[in-house]
Amino acid sequence: MYLSQKIEKNLNDNRQKLSGYVSYRALSRRLNSIFKDTDQHLKFKCVKYEDLDVDQYMVGGLYDQSTNMKYILFNVSAYSDELLLEDWMWSDFVFNVSQTIQHETIHQDQFQHRPYIDDGLKLDFRILKGTIDEDREYLSDVDEIDAYAHDIAMEIKHFYPHMDPFHVLSTIAYKRKLGSYSYYKKTFKGCDWSRIKKRLLLKTYKWIANV
Repeated sequence: MYLSQKIEKNLNDNRQKLSGYVSYRALSRRLNSIFKDTDQHLKFKCVKYEDLDVDQYMVGGLYDQSTNMKYILFNVSAYSDELLLEDWMWSDFVFNVSQTIQHETIHQDQFQHRPYIDDGLKLDFRILKGTIDEDREYLSDVDEIDAYAHDIAMEIKHFYPHMDPFHVLSTIAYKRKLGSYSYYKKTFKGCDWSRIKKRLLLKTYKWIANV
């Protein structure tokens, strides 16, 4: 989506504000301040979960069609009030934030080009904990296939930077660092998902030149 450089620059220019021990409240406040001038439809929040350890966090997101607002959610431990971002974690932190913003921006673009239907929040991106059938239905949605294909294209370039991305895609069954593709494989294990897989890989192919 051509957004990576812009997002990464915003984060890297403010690395000092986000490094070390940062309270959950300060993290969301600082990120909102960093991005307020570049995207007025973006908000960051921290959400506590009891099943996360104090040194764990996950980045998820949702797009609220009714307010045209993208929410980037830091899923953090309920047993702490701060997050430690060390130097060795920075690259993955930047990538995860950038990937999630772009995932939700794709959904924003999708909804803005179709008739409005008020059916509440659009929950997605690794924050749902439904049944396996619900997960399969979710990942079969054409909008999600498009957004996750973009995620896979980003992961190919991030985790295999010195390899031809199209070669990585052609040998994707043997790659272990592509979390989004692994998510699909795990969810559809034991099922015939050939049509979904074909669409997912075709979309990934088309995204590779644009991430």
